[in-house]
Amino acid sequence: AGPGSKVVVGGRRATLCVSSQIGCQMGCTFCATGTMGLKGNLSEGEVVEQLVHASAVARVRNIVFMGMGEPLTNYEAVVGAVRCMTHPQLWGLARRHVTLSTVGVIPRIKSLGTDLPGISLALSLHAPTQELRATIVPS
Repeated sequence: AGPGSKVVVGGRRATLCVSSQIGCQMGCTFCATGTMGLKGNLSEGEVVEQLVHASAVARVRNIVFMGMGEPLTNYEAVVGAVRCMTHPQLWGLARRHVTLSTVGVIPRIKSLGTDLPGISLALSLHAPTQELRATIVPS
């Protein structure tokens, strides 16, 4: 379905797990993508293209930005792609069916509520204390 994307079908619904980057600069110790470093950002079109390919094999109803990359470090492309995916005259997905997962890029989290109201945010904390979290998510 695209670079690092995956379609999960459950009954009559399909969820597309979307990538926003090739690789990732966050360096999370538990993530294979983090070990390869950031190779590049996907464009808005490349993010949407994952939905185009997935729609050829399933009726995609949900989008989760949980594939390769930290979506909030490729902010403009991700916001543009979500706007396209949720535009009533384009893909028409409901914003409540879009979830963006992040390790916590704080300034962008604040912007997200203004730029994409209605989407869901999944914040991965990874540890009960900041000290331990800093060893798991070094950036």
